[in-house]
Amino acid sequence: MLNSDVAKILAYLVSCFLLAALISPWLYNVGMFLAEFTEAGTENSFLDWLGGKARDSEFHTFFKRSLLLSGLILLIPLIFSLRLNRKPASLRDSPWSLYLPPHTIAGTQGQALRNPRLGWLQLITGFLLSAGLLFGMGLILISMGWFYWDDSANWASDLKESFISSIPASLMEEFLFRGALLGIFLRAFRPFWAIVLLSILFSAVHFLQPSSSFVVFDQSIPIPDGSTYINPESAIAGFELLKVIGLRLLDPLPFLYEFTALLTVGLILGYARFATSSLWLPIGLHSGWIFSLRLFSQLTDRNELDPSLSLYIGDSLKEGLIPLATLGVTALLVHIYTRTLRPPRRPDPNSPAPTEPSTL
Repeated sequence: MLNSDVAKILAYLVSCFLLAALISPWLYNVGMFLAEFTEAGTENSFLDWLGGKARDSEFHTFFKRSLLLSGLILLIPLIFSLRLNRKPASLRDSPWSLYLPPHTIAGTQGQALRNPRLGWLQLITGFLLSAGLLFGMGLILISMGWFYWDDSANWASDLKESFISSIPASLMEEFLFRGALLGIFLRAFRPFWAIVLLSILFSAVHFLQPSSSFVVFDQSIPIPDGSTYINPESAIAGFELLKVIGLRLLDPLPFLYEFTALLTVGLILGYARFATSSLWLPIGLHSGWIFSLRLFSQLTDRNELDPSLSLYIGDSLKEGLIPLATLGVTALLVHIYTRTLRPPRRPDPNSPAPTEPSTL
């Protein structure tokens, strides 16, 4: 079992969460120092922007960034431990055969990434497709009175901030999940199972990240019932947050909402990567979703709705049956688009030429 690739990937995930819990207080303190240092403004616009982001972020945001950073750091020893330079093991010797039936085991070398000539066009198309459909759904919900425009919102500032924040997150996550981990899974599983299993992993990691509705990081404000106060400056704040994350598993409704949506997102991104053999389209789709979710949340607020409508829409555009249906439309359009990118099948030169019909 210790030599199994399954055990190594599970150990990798556990290690990512533990390392994130360890370094998140340090990252938080560095961020607060930078926020204080740049509060009066400096001559470096990038430092001022970074300090402003740190100033507006709570501890759970630093934990999420620590988790992503831990995944990238620990990816290097994971790749070396999986012996990817060797040919895939036979079914008899493969550790995956202990867990899955023979038809799920890959019989190829996986799928290498390539850089298509018009990759930038795939990126833009993916961004416009995902952001357009999701934000368009939000506009429909506003017209129905379920959400309303926030009069205090600053369109120019929110638009710029949402776009800038969508780029690094999508780049790092796509490099980690669809770039590295899906490449590993494709060497072990057939494409269908590789995409499905990685999508489950992707959704589980994101669902188990902290939610601000469960924790309070400012002791000066009243702590709602069911929430926990965590001192972000404590060295064990990350480990205390790990305990709070487990509370999300006790509420089945958010699990049904968010986990299902995350799973669908993971399936779309995995298919886009496999269908194009590149990361351009997945990065575009991913950044478009982050952009539209963040922008819509900054520009609007949710009206108080009848509890019976909670099944259709939650507190944001990523919860409920309506967002899930929008993701379904996105998946269909991604499938149609990727089919247009495939080159036409060339005729086999060894096959006999078709005969002309005889005329009488």
